[in-house]
Amino acid sequence: MDIATLGDLVMAGFRKLGFIRYAGIEGVEFAEGRNAVAMTPGPEHLNHNGDVHAAVLFGLAETAAMGAAVSGIAAHMTDSFVVARDGRIEYLARAKGTAGPFLATAELPGDTLESLRTEAAARRPVEFTVPVRITGGDEITVAAADFTAVIRPRRS
Repeated sequence: MDIATLGDLVMAGFRKLGFIRYAGIEGVEFAEGRNAVAMTPGPEHLNHNGDVHAAVLFGLAETAAMGAAVSGIAAHMTDSFVVARDGRIEYLARAKGTAGPFLATAELPGDTLESLRTEAAARRPVEFTVPVRITGGDEITVAAADFTAVIRPRRS
């Protein structure tokens, strides 16, 4: 399966999820080892200060991270699955609702990409860190996150 087809399938799958629909998360870029998603906040996404709620930003970051993880194993998607084991986010600046849209970008380092492909091809479980950066429409970084992605072979 080529990367463009996989990207379309991943985003189509994401759009079926209630949280993705609620948050209004849309795909922006899907390439090998890289995924970018965005959301434009509405009133339902804001906290009492008029900022994007922390949980929405966390969900946006996790969506970008897992998309990047999937993008690294396009050739092995039929016999592997990807899940998040954990995640940590640091809020660096206010995510003012008026500063949207917000863009979450996840990119795997080249050595991580090669390692996870090797392990997936050998049908061995692998865990790795996926860094994510969230910026507002004003290009100010509002959050940085790291997620642990787990790729495991599907059971026969």
